[in-house]
Amino acid sequence: MSRTSEHPEQWPGAEFSPPVSQSNFLPELIVGQANLREFGRKVSVIRELEMKGELSRFESSQQIKRLWNHLKQNKEDLTRGGDKFGGNTL
Repeated sequence: MSRTSEHPEQWPGAEFSPPVSQSNFLPELIVGQANLREFGRKVSVIRELEMKGELSRFESSQQIKRLWNHLKQNKEDLTRGGDKFGGNTL
């Protein structure tokens, strides 16, 4: 199944990035979206280092896995109403 703009729920990470409207604007959503963007930026840097030969495939996959687990934990913290703005970001 192809990913199109008509079906954003099929995109990787879509569960972390719900659309924001005036009716569902919450600070938690803004923080979650910022965390997701930061995750993507860091994954891009890790992949670039791997492509340059500065990281092995194993090292890069381990770092990405740690980042993913951290992102999931942050999402859980936000949905539970945990440390929303106290530095619990990537």
